[in-house]
Amino acid sequence: MRRTLSLAAVVGVVAAGLAAGGGPAMAQRGAVVQGTYSSGTAHRWEPLPSTYVGNDGPADTTVVVDPSVSRQQYTGIGFSLDETSVSNLWKLTPAERDRAIRLLADPKTGAGFDRFRLTIGSPDLIEHLPFWSYDELPAGVGEDRNLKHFSIQRDVDLHIVDTVKLIQKYNPRATFFASAWSAPAWMKTNNRFTGEVALKPGSTTSYYQVGKLRDDCIDVFAKYYVKYLQAYAKHGIKVDALTLLNEPGIDVVYPAMDISVEQQQKLAVAIKREVRRAGLRTDLYVHDFNFWDWRDPNSTETKNYYRIFNDPQTRKAADAIAFHPYWGDPTVMRDAFEEFGKPVHMTETSDLNPETILNYFRLDASSYVMWAQTTDQDGGTLHWTPARDNNVDWEEVGRTTKWPNRLVTVDTNTKTFSVRSELSAMGQFAKYLGPEHTRVESSGTANGISNVVFKDRSDNFVAIVGNSNTTPSKVRITLAGRSFTVTVPAGAYATYRWHGDVPRHSHAPQFQDVPEVTADQYQTTQLQLRATDRDKDRLGYYATDLPAGVTLDGSTGLVTIHPTVAGEQDLKFHVTDGAAHDDVTVHLTVRPHGAHVGEKVEAESYVAQHGWTEGGADFIESNPSASGGKNVGWTAAGNWLQYRFDVAQGTYNLELRVANGSGAAAPDAISIRDANGAVLSKVTVPDTGGWANYQSISTPITLPAGDRPLTIYCETGNFNLDYLTLT
Repeated sequence: MRRTLSLAAVVGVVAAGLAAGGGPAMAQRGAVVQGTYSSGTAHRWEPLPSTYVGNDGPADTTVVVDPSVSRQQYTGIGFSLDETSVSNLWKLTPAERDRAIRLLADPKTGAGFDRFRLTIGSPDLIEHLPFWSYDELPAGVGEDRNLKHFSIQRDVDLHIVDTVKLIQKYNPRATFFASAWSAPAWMKTNNRFTGEVALKPGSTTSYYQVGKLRDDCIDVFAKYYVKYLQAYAKHGIKVDALTLLNEPGIDVVYPAMDISVEQQQKLAVAIKREVRRAGLRTDLYVHDFNFWDWRDPNSTETKNYYRIFNDPQTRKAADAIAFHPYWGDPTVMRDAFEEFGKPVHMTETSDLNPETILNYFRLDASSYVMWAQTTDQDGGTLHWTPARDNNVDWEEVGRTTKWPNRLVTVDTNTKTFSVRSELSAMGQFAKYLGPEHTRVESSGTANGISNVVFKDRSDNFVAIVGNSNTTPSKVRITLAGRSFTVTVPAGAYATYRWHGDVPRHSHAPQFQDVPEVTADQYQTTQLQLRATDRDKDRLGYYATDLPAGVTLDGSTGLVTIHPTVAGEQDLKFHVTDGAAHDDVTVHLTVRPHGAHVGEKVEAESYVAQHGWTEGGADFIESNPSASGGKNVGWTAAGNWLQYRFDVAQGTYNLELRVANGSGAAAPDAISIRDANGAVLSKVTVPDTGGWANYQSISTPITLPAGDRPLTIYCETGNFNLDYLTLT
C-alpha cells in the first residue's frame, strides 16, 4: 500500500455504513438546485424540475464532488474564425448571419460559445487563393525588417474583423487567441510561405519540413506578432493570447514552418519581451501541436517538444501549453499540467462529441476550440491536402477537397444555415461557465454517467452530467456530506447549478491500511475501504479514474473488482469530509483467465497482438464514443488481436462492435481464427458513417470446450474495433 495525505479541499460523500438517504442532516432543506438539459435536436437547453440540497433518494450512481481539490480555470469553448468558415457565414443574408452568430455565441438564447481562434495570416483553410502573410513584399524588395509593409487589410476585406465584431455584439465576454502557420516567406530559409517537404535520408515514406525560420529573423518575427496584436487592437479587438506557432515542423505543403527546440526557446523569450515592450499583457501558449509531439517515450519519431522547458527563461515566458488531439494520448494534458504547473488548452480539434469536451476538461484542459466548423452544402472550398507534393495544383485542391457535415452548414442556394445536434450539448457547458469558474475534483464515470464540476469563489457550483444510457438515470450528487438526487434524461447532457456549503477547516480523514489485491480476470472480487475521521464528519469515497470492470460505492467505500485486463496495476482512491482528504493506492494483480459467454471483452483487453507498436499512437485510441473510452484503431491487413474465452463446446454468436469512416464497406475485412490458425468465419465491416459511429456485426462460430485463444485477424484495414461478445 502507498498512501499520501493532503489538506487541499475535497468532496463530501456519505460515511461508510450509512444509508444512502442519510440521516436527519440530509433531510434538512438546503440550497435550490436548478437544471437544464439537451438531448439531440428535439430538446435544447430545456429546464429540468428544480430540487434542493437534501432532497435525496435512491440513485443509479453517485457523483462525489470534492471542492478541496482545485484544478484548472475555465477559459472557454468555441471554434476557429478561419477564412473558409468566415466566407461561408458571409454568404448568408445579414439577418440570417446575425441569427447564426447569435445561436452560436449568445449565452442567453444560444450556445454561449466564448473562445475563438484567429489565424495570423492564412492557414490551410482558406477559400480564396493565394495564401498570404501580413508582410508581403513588393517586387524588388528582399526583406522588411522594419515591417513597413505590414498590413491586416486582407482580414478586413475578407470579413474576419467583421465576424469578430458580430461575436462581440452577442457575447461581450468572448475572448480571442491567434496562431500563425508560418512566418512571412522572407523570414524563412527557403523564402516560401507555403510548406516544402523532402524525404528523410534513407526513407521512401517519411518526410521533413524544409522551410525553417531563419535564426537572424527570430526577433523580427516576434515583432511581427506584436504588430498583429496592435493592428487588431485598433479595431477594438483584444487578442489575449498567441500560440508560438501552429504545429511546428509538420511535414505538409500548405503554410507551415519548422522551428527547432532551440529556436522555440529563443522565439518564446523574444515574443514575451516584445509584448511587454509594447505595454501589452498577452499570454503565450507554447507547443500548439499533438499530444504525441509533446512527450512520448515510446516513439523515436516524436519531437518531444517538452524539452523547450529545459530552458528556465522559456519556461518563465510560457503562460500555457496548447494541444491538438490528432495523434497520441490525451492524458499528456494532465501530465503536463501537473508537471509544469501551467494551464493546458485544446486549441484545435474536429471532434464535436460533447463527451470528449467533458473528458478533456477532466484532463485539465482549460478550453476546447474546434477547427474549421462552417462549410457549405457541398463541404466548402478549402485548401488543405494530405499530399506531399511541392508542386501541388492548389486550384485542383480547392475544387476537390471537401469537408461536409461540420458544426454549421451554409446552404448557398437558399442562403440559410443549419447546425448539428451536438451544438445543444456543447451549450450545456458554455452557457453556464465563465472565467470565474475553476474545476474541482469529482468521481469518475460509472454506470454510464459521466460528470465534470466547477465552482466560483462564492461556492456556487456547476455540474455537467452526461447520461449515455438509453433510459433516464437517477444520479446522486454529494458534496461535504449533503446530497441531492436528480433524474438525467436518456442520452442527455444536463447542467445543475447550486450553492454549496463548503467547510473551511477540518482534521483530515485517514484511510485504514489496505492490503494488496489478487483477482482473476473476468471474476468478481470485492475490497472494503475504511476510513476514520476525528471530527466524526460524514465521509465520501471516490476515484477519478478507474479501469474497466472496477467500481466504487461512494457511500460505503465498497470496491467491486471484475477486471477485464490481466497484469498488474495500481488503483488510487480518495476519502473526504469536504474540507480535507486522504489518498490510498492499492496494488492489483490480475491473473489471466478466459472470458465467459456473455462477457463484454474490450478490444484493448487482448492477450497478444501482431502488427502494432505497443504504446504507439496508432494502436489503442482514446475515443469517448467507445465502450470504456478506448478502441483499437489503425487496422491494416495482416494485423491480428488474440483473446481468450472459457466456454463449453458448441456454436456461438460472436458480436463485434466496429466503426468504419472510410466511406465504403470493407468486404470480408475480418476473419475469426482458432488456436491452430484455422478460419472459423469471415465478416464484412460496413460503412458506419464515421470512425466513432459504432455498429454491431455478428457471425456464428463453433468452438471446442475449454479456455482457448480466439484470434481477430485483419484481412484488410479501415475499421476500428471497440469490443467483442460471445453469446
